[in-house]
Amino acid sequence: MRDPDTLPTIASGRAGWPITAVDPNVYVDDEGFHLFFSTIFCRRQQDHAYSWDPADLPGCDITHAILTIAYAFSSDQGLTWRFRHAPVVLPSDSGFDSTKIETADVFRLGDTLYLTYCADGDRAGRKLAQRFQIGLGNVVLGRRSVHDALMDDSTRFARRVDPLLSYDLRPGRFDNNVQEPSVVVVHDSVVLYYIGLGLQLPDQPIDAPGQGIQSVGLGRAVLDQHFNVVSRSASAILSGVNITEVRYRDATYHLFATTLSAGESHQGEAISYATSADGVTWTTPRVVLSPGSVPGFNDWGLMAPTAAFEGSRVVLFYTAFGSTPGACAPVVSGGRFGQPVAGGSRCMFATIGRAVAAPPAGP
Repeated sequence: MRDPDTLPTIASGRAGWPITAVDPNVYVDDEGFHLFFSTIFCRRQQDHAYSWDPADLPGCDITHAILTIAYAFSSDQGLTWRFRHAPVVLPSDSGFDSTKIETADVFRLGDTLYLTYCADGDRAGRKLAQRFQIGLGNVVLGRRSVHDALMDDSTRFARRVDPLLSYDLRPGRFDNNVQEPSVVVVHDSVVLYYIGLGLQLPDQPIDAPGQGIQSVGLGRAVLDQHFNVVSRSASAILSGVNITEVRYRDATYHLFATTLSAGESHQGEAISYATSADGVTWTTPRVVLSPGSVPGFNDWGLMAPTAAFEGSRVVLFYTAFGSTPGACAPVVSGGRFGQPVAGGSRCMFATIGRAVAAPPAGP
């Protein structure tokens, strides 16, 4: 059940809120809920800002922005949030993650916090638009808590120079793009789950003439203690799922996924769920949360689930897309920033919703 039911837990597009909010990933420890999500940061003279006020245009130049990862903290299981103002990681000046960074997944080993992410950038000095690989960064916590480290705007994840997992550009592969990482650490084994795209033109940008997506499926890679790839899937281990997260609990792998839709900008997509005993063979995914009917919140579609297991409950966060009639621009003072859809006749807003599932009452 959605909780809250008729509005997001993280809104967007207005002063004081993130400019946009998509692809959440929740990390839970004794402090509370740590949320990492993709958003636009506008450039200022000395730094970047996660929020934009249309009444103060000189204070944050929305026309010069970057897409990367933001951080927020909650001490009440995701009902209210405090936001870090600066990005937790910045794109490189050149290389595989120089254009943008998105879709974080965070895990901890010892006193080091690791960030995997989806990266778009250069290949041999050439821009390949929307051609993703998976990157890795880390923050050494030392004696600091996650909250204390990341609420310090000067703390950033140090990026690895090379991809953690590269795309495979051979024709016929299911992983010509690799994206949406999710790491599971089980019995000292580090396993990376990801979404692979098979493309009509594997070595060309997504917008190249004749390009097309041939397949979408879940892949799996085993990493060693130095995060080198020991093995990776030769073919998708589960088809028909997108933007997934895998959690391991009670000797079971739990998969939360986005359904596929032919609609514009994730229109009509929903959240599905499947399980596995071995992390390779999965039950048939079933829909557990569908779009709602609240304009500007969840009437357009849902995607990118992330789950926190809290006792007998599962607290789920997800990207909620809502739309309203009318054009997105210009954004007037006190207005809301969004993305034009339906030929510009509607404006779509990306926010983060919250839902809770618990076992049925009674015997």
